[in-house]
Amino acid sequence: MTDIITIIIAVGAIYLIAKITFKVLKVILMLAVIGLVIYILTNYGFLSGIL
Repeated sequence: MTDIITIIIAVGAIYLIAKITFKVLKVILMLAVIGLVIYILTNYGFLSGIL
């Protein structure tokens, strides 16, 4: 019985860790895409005339 409870707790912990990791990764990826867009715009786009 304790084996089943341990497995359920482990699966729950993995699920929560995966949820938190996904949120963090999503924020990091969004920041990376925003940074890439700003970089491209400053070098090749309309921002190069401003800066």
